[in-house]
Amino acid sequence: MQFFYKHSSGVSKKDIDKTAQRLTPYISRLNTVAQMQHYEDYESSINLPFDAAIHDAVLALKQKKTSQKLKYILIIGIGGSNLGAKAIYDALLGSTDVLEPDRFPKLIFADTLDPECANRLRAFLRTRIQNADEILVNAISKSGSTIETIAYTEFIAEILRERFKNTLERLVVTTDEGSQLWKEADKKKCSLLEIPQKVGGRFSVLSNAGLFPLACAGIDTSALLDGARKMRAKCLLSNLSENPAALSASILFWHYKRGICIHDTFLFHPELESLGKWYRQLLGESIGKEKNINGETVRAGITPTVSIGSTDLHSVGQLYLGGPKDKITTFIFAQSKEEVKVPKNQQFANLAPDIKEKSFHVIMKAIFDGVKVAYKNTGLPFMEIAFSEISPRELGAFMQFKMIETMYLGFLLNVNAFDQPHVEAYKSETKKILRSLS
Repeated sequence: MQFFYKHSSGVSKKDIDKTAQRLTPYISRLNTVAQMQHYEDYESSINLPFDAAIHDAVLALKQKKTSQKLKYILIIGIGGSNLGAKAIYDALLGSTDVLEPDRFPKLIFADTLDPECANRLRAFLRTRIQNADEILVNAISKSGSTIETIAYTEFIAEILRERFKNTLERLVVTTDEGSQLWKEADKKKCSLLEIPQKVGGRFSVLSNAGLFPLACAGIDTSALLDGARKMRAKCLLSNLSENPAALSASILFWHYKRGICIHDTFLFHPELESLGKWYRQLLGESIGKEKNINGETVRAGITPTVSIGSTDLHSVGQLYLGGPKDKITTFIFAQSKEEVKVPKNQQFANLAPDIKEKSFHVIMKAIFDGVKVAYKNTGLPFMEIAFSEISPRELGAFMQFKMIETMYLGFLLNVNAFDQPHVEAYKSETKKILRSLS
C-alpha cells in the first residue's frame, strides 16, 4: 500500500510539517502502548496484530467448529461488531457471492431488525439448511447488551431449535469477558471469544470479532495480520515525513480548520464499498463529538462519505466537480492481475474506437487518472492510496493505517476518539420505550 499527497493535497509542505509536529507527544504515547503489549489503554487495538494467543485461539476454535459440510456462517452484529469483517469479506469474496453459488462457506450478515429481511432469512434457514453442521452462528456484541444483536440471536436460535438438537453447539458468542451476554452464554456452555475490554468495537476488526468469522470463511488471517503489523511500524515512526497516518491526519485536520468538513473516500472498485462503510463508522463515531476533552462544547466532526468509481461519477461526479468546494477526497485504486479485454472484433467499433483490445483495468485506470486531472484542474484537494492488489495483506495494512490515522485526528481535534456518548443515548431511550410497552 502506498500513500500519495504531495502534489494534490492543497497543503504546503511547511503547513503539513507544522501540523504534524503537534502529533509528536501522541506518537510517543502510542509507541509506549506498543512496547507494553497489553490492553490497558484505549489505543491498545494497535497491539492486536501481534497477539499470537488471540490468533491461535481463533484457529483452534475454527478447527473445532468447521468441517467440509459447513455452508453458511451467520454473523449477528451491528456497527463495529460486523462492519470490519464484512469489509474484508466483501472485498475478497462477498461481492461475487451471487455469481458463485457453489462456493462455500459463505458469510451472511444479520445486522438489521427489518421484518422483511428477517422473514426472508427465516425462510432461507428453514429450506436451505439440511444439517446442523451446515450452519455456524457467531453473535457479536462488545457490550453484551446490544438490543438488535440480542433480538436477532433469540430469533435465529428459535429457528434452529425447531429443526436440530443441541443448536447451542453451533453458536459462538464474541463479547467482553464478564458482560451479561458472556455470563449467560457461559451458563449454557456456548463457545466464547473475548474482545479486550478497552478495545472499542470500531477498532476491533483485528480481534476475535473479525478474525474468527473471516478465518471460518477461509480468508488468510495470517496475511491480514502481517499487513497490519508492517503498517503499524510505519504509522508509529517519529520521522513524520515517512509516517502515512500522521500525514493523512494532518492534511485532514488542516482542511477542517479551514471549513472543509466532508471527507469522501472514493474507491475505484465496487468490491471495496463495504471497506468505505467501515471507515465511515470509524471516522464518524470517533471524531463526531459535542464536547472536547476539556468538557467544552465544540460540535467537532468530519462527515465521512463513500463513493464508488466509476459508478458514482455518473451520480455525484457533477456535484463534486461543479458544486461547493467543501470536501477533501481520498482516492483508492488497486492494481489488477486479471486480463479481461475488449475484443478485437467489436460489434459497435465506431462508438468507442480507442478501447479496442484494451483491458478493463487499463480503461479503468484511464478513467481514474482522468478524474484526478479534473480534480486538480478544478482545485479540489485529494490524497491517493494505491493497493498493489486487493488481498488480505493490503486490507490489513489499510485498516491499521486508518485506525491510527483516526487516533491522530482525535488528538489534533482534542476529542475523545474512543467513546460514543450519543450512541449510548439512543440505546438508553430505546430501552425506556421498550420497557413502557411491556
